[in-house]
Amino acid sequence: MSWSDLPADLAAGIADRLTELADLARFRSVCPSWRSASAAHAARRRVPLLLLPTQKYDTRVSRRVWSLTDDSLGEIPLPAARGRSFLFASHHGWILAVSGGNLSVTLVHPFTGASSGLPALPFSSRGDYDTIPRELVWDWSPHGVLVSPGKGAFFCRPGDESWRPLSCSSAVVSSVSYCDGAFYFFDGKTCKATVVDPETLAVAAVIQPPALDMPWWPDFEANLVVSPDELLLIVKKRWEKKFFKAFRADRAAAGGLSSRWSEVAGIGDRAVFVDHLRAFCVEANGLNGVRSNCMYVATSYEAANDDYGLDVNGMYRVSILDFADLTTEDLGFGNLWDVWCSCFWQYPSWLLPNLH
Repeated sequence: MSWSDLPADLAAGIADRLTELADLARFRSVCPSWRSASAAHAARRRVPLLLLPTQKYDTRVSRRVWSLTDDSLGEIPLPAARGRSFLFASHHGWILAVSGGNLSVTLVHPFTGASSGLPALPFSSRGDYDTIPRELVWDWSPHGVLVSPGKGAFFCRPGDESWRPLSCSSAVVSSVSYCDGAFYFFDGKTCKATVVDPETLAVAAVIQPPALDMPWWPDFEANLVVSPDELLLIVKKRWEKKFFKAFRADRAAAGGLSSRWSEVAGIGDRAVFVDHLRAFCVEANGLNGVRSNCMYVATSYEAANDDYGLDVNGMYRVSILDFADLTTEDLGFGNLWDVWCSCFWQYPSWLLPNLH
């Protein structure tokens, strides 16, 4: 009898008792039968964690995360990110850790322990060394890492000694998303998306936005969600959360024609998670505690810590917009209220556990 012959109910019971994501990842990699038996437990753990860059964490091994399922604060070990002040998470499970001084970079996977050093970022700090790392957007692909300081983009494959600029270097980039063989650059001001081939780094398509007949244009916020089968464009008024529109297009047929977008009332049995880096979808499966047809938005803001307003901290907030009734719920007054950053004010970012 081999380990793969372990009864499914026994293997599932063992998986249910694993509390560390790294242990669950190792368990699921043993054999196909263990992977199948632990599927339900893995689904429960597929809930985004909010990575909280906090004061003086560049010198520590563990970094703080917040769980929306129970409003709990925890820590994950990131020894490879020691000395890196700025942390940028992703829904692929990876974290980009950047030094605030020389802009050196380390790619870290907190759930498997993998890490890789990358060349220093190729753009100037413009005299304020924490400005560009704060605004940086990025994403990971099996071909390499793509970063943008907000205009233009740079790509680095494993083992490269420098970052390669992309031909669409003049493009404004509000977010970067990788999905099934393509990078998507999104300009939040024009709602236009540029599709880039990750192997050739050539522009494959430019996706025009739908007709946005909104009287409050351009006072809006827009997010592009890239999924294997579709694109979602969610546009809402900046200060009044009750006003929004959502559009859908088949990903394979999106091309460059705005006529292929269709307006939709909601997103079904899914939830959209948004931070300053990107937007992505998570299934609301009844096991992971995620609310369907909702958008979870993670933001940060400045708040004075004294009566004179001289000591300003970075604070964190998560709000939920329900697409069904357009109500907004603020989750920022639980344990998130006690977390702040005064040394290097940063944005929080959603980290989706990936156990592959």
